[in-house]
Amino acid sequence: GQAIVDLTFPISLVDRADTFDSLLTQAAADIETGDDPLLALDDHHIDDPAERKTLAATFSALQTLHRAGRNHIWAYYTRNLVRPVALSRTKVDAIIGNPPWLNYNQTIAVLRTELERQSKAVYGIWAGGRYASNQDVAGLFYARCVDLYLKDGGVIGMVLPHSALQSGQYAQWRRGEWTAQATGRGRNRVPGRTLAVNFAHRPAWDLETLAPNTFFPVASCVVFAERIGENAPGAPLAGAVTQWQGPAGTDQVQRVTRGITDTSDRGAAPSPYDNFARQGASIRPRCLFLVQETVNTAIIQAAPTVTVNPRRGSQDKEPWRSLDLSAMVVQTIENRHLYDVHLGETIVPYATLEPMKALLPIRWGEHQIPTDAEGPGGIRLGGLYRRMRRRWQMISRLWEDNKQPANKLNLLDRLDYHRGLSSQLAWQEDNGGRPIRLVYTAGGEPTAAILDDDAALVDERLYWVACRNLDEANYLLAIINSQALATAVNRYTTPNWSGKTRDLHKHLWRLPIPEYDGGVEAHRALSAAGATAARGAQARLEEVREERASRAARLTVTIARRELRAHLRTSPQGAAVEACVGALLQ
Repeated sequence: GQAIVDLTFPISLVDRADTFDSLLTQAAADIETGDDPLLALDDHHIDDPAERKTLAATFSALQTLHRAGRNHIWAYYTRNLVRPVALSRTKVDAIIGNPPWLNYNQTIAVLRTELERQSKAVYGIWAGGRYASNQDVAGLFYARCVDLYLKDGGVIGMVLPHSALQSGQYAQWRRGEWTAQATGRGRNRVPGRTLAVNFAHRPAWDLETLAPNTFFPVASCVVFAERIGENAPGAPLAGAVTQWQGPAGTDQVQRVTRGITDTSDRGAAPSPYDNFARQGASIRPRCLFLVQETVNTAIIQAAPTVTVNPRRGSQDKEPWRSLDLSAMVVQTIENRHLYDVHLGETIVPYATLEPMKALLPIRWGEHQIPTDAEGPGGIRLGGLYRRMRRRWQMISRLWEDNKQPANKLNLLDRLDYHRGLSSQLAWQEDNGGRPIRLVYTAGGEPTAAILDDDAALVDERLYWVACRNLDEANYLLAIINSQALATAVNRYTTPNWSGKTRDLHKHLWRLPIPEYDGGVEAHRALSAAGATAARGAQARLEEVREERASRAARLTVTIARRELRAHLRTSPQGAAVEACVGALLQ
């Protein structure tokens, strides 16, 4: 590997920010053009012998890096790296900022480990549990800035995701007392220090209701605090906020006071269905798995095979969106590897649209993934048919060549993440007395349908619940598709910039939804209302299909959902469901 080079700078010079930046910029330019960088010392009046000696050695190291082709960003990088050092030596009265809105699992492994360690051990703000996957670094960034750069009595204001005001992943952070883990054991145990802030210094700004709310990818807020100091009581982020309402960027914006709803509800008992809901399989990158059947006129089709092209979708992200998949065009594969798959875009209220097709490393009718830790992509090739072997080897290479460097998962690990695929196969083999599957969307307006095809698989943008019978499935179907549920769950969720509910699956079963009991009249009535609404929705869907077909127009999921929801709002079946669900959730 390449040798590590130390770049050393006098702290006395780092404290002179303007001089340091200008000096380093000139020295980097001189090195780039082949001039003597030491002349920059005279131009910037660096007369102290100790400073000149240290900088001469550093400039020589930069010249060595440049000759080795490694001196591209060091001057820029160093200026940004030393600024926090200088700030931490002379703490400030006020900080204004917009920290990175980045989940821990989106950072590279070595950085993620350190960020998680600081969040847990240094500040005690890690929520963990069901919130772990949604934990982001913005709260840690806020706490770190208070710790390193703010004076006692100084104030800070930062733009944060709206979840900072109320969601569970920020519950520990909102306490205003950030406590490090204790060290040592027994008599030698030393309590961790507590850094305290006063969140009541100034009410936070709630920017969720500004419209259009498109200046950030999700709803936002601004949180203010005063640094109290170490090992002192803090004041939590609670009570009231100032909510900005109206059209953004105009003088019509109003500011009103509203209460904060803490949606973490740590003491609330979840619905029993929280134990039965499972996320679908991570069939991603979709372009490697999803296919469209086609006709290969160049060959005589073998009976048990199918000819396919990769299915490109608008949701594909780079590098997969632009990936060259020409080697997979008009590819003939054994059809026992072809599965029907439902995505979020194939589910409408009370009904399903045409499923997608996916080629998977499992033989249809078998319920075990042929795994081999040493095999390509984690698969035992002997468990696949001949053509599928070649395809799997190809897409495994594409995955390894194009995944993010920090991603250590092989392709099967990605496909069966958290057993999202194998748990469905296990249910197909033995449903455990729960033979009916209901699926619902992970986000957006709550939408659910019953799956009639036991062999179909479910993608990760859907969650599924195995039900004991059709009565129970219709009961849940009515609840999830109701406007009453959407209203009830809304207080727990944070909408995105377009107003659609985010992360529905994390909050749905926090509502008081009891397990279906056929001996309870209200449950039976709700189940019957759900069954009736499903028949009405299916009939309306067929009407819409015929209307679109008569005009040679395509039926999209957006149109289907819009038409069915309009039907449910105005039909007696929809009204019956709303009455029953409203009574259940009150």
